Amino acid sequence: MMERSVTYSIIDHPGGQFAVVAVSASGSVYSRRGFQTLAEAEQCVEDLRAVMAACSAPLVRSGGELPGMNLRALLRTSRSPFR
Repeated sequence: MMERSVTYSIIDHPGGQFAVVAVSASGSVYSRRGFQTLAEAEQCVEDLRAVMAACSAPLVRSGGELPGMNLRALLRTSRSPFR
């Protein structure tokens, strides 16, 4: 079976908060928002990295916006699927 990575971004969220957005290889988008500090968002990423490693799915940081996806717009219109 081929490894399928999950790409993530930490983005600024309104009110000085941060959000973590993860996109699976299939294109499913998951987010968690409301982190008060960047350190909290980075801890969430480390927790997610551990879960993904257990599933043999490497977690890769996105270098910017993903093609065809406006992550900030997705955060404004969607509920947070993971908490």
